[in-house]
Amino acid sequence: MECRPASAEDADRVAELLEQLGYPASPEAAARRLQALAASRQDDVWVVERDGTVVGLVAIHVSGSLERDGDVAKISAIVVDEAARRQGVGEQLMALAERKARRRGCVQLFLTTAERRKDAHAFYRRLGFEETGRRFAKALD
Repeated sequence: MECRPASAEDADRVAELLEQLGYPASPEAAARRLQALAASRQDDVWVVERDGTVVGLVAIHVSGSLERDGDVAKISAIVVDEAARRQGVGEQLMALAERKARRRGCVQLFLTTAERRKDAHAFYRRLGFEETGRRFAKALD
């Protein structure tokens, strides 16, 4: 398996992975978002390829924090293709996110997750993450 930065050429697979995660996106929308994130100094997106096929992705967003001395990194997306789960891809992506956050000087790595994703919660706990609260969201359209 090979980890590499995501590119607009990955848009079709990224759209499929986002669909599996429950966030439908067209390939065009995925390409637009990948390009915007690539242009941002605060964001990084990586994919994992196996045999030339993207089987997972992880994205982090780095920002300052009033709660901590130092920057924090949020895992803004992580998804592994349903056919590649429980094969070490998720661990590889999470380890990559942690390495990248540490290299950028972050003092904390965090993520949010839906209540229904019980398997993911156990996975994050196994990797040393603690449940610390809830997320509330409001659409602003």
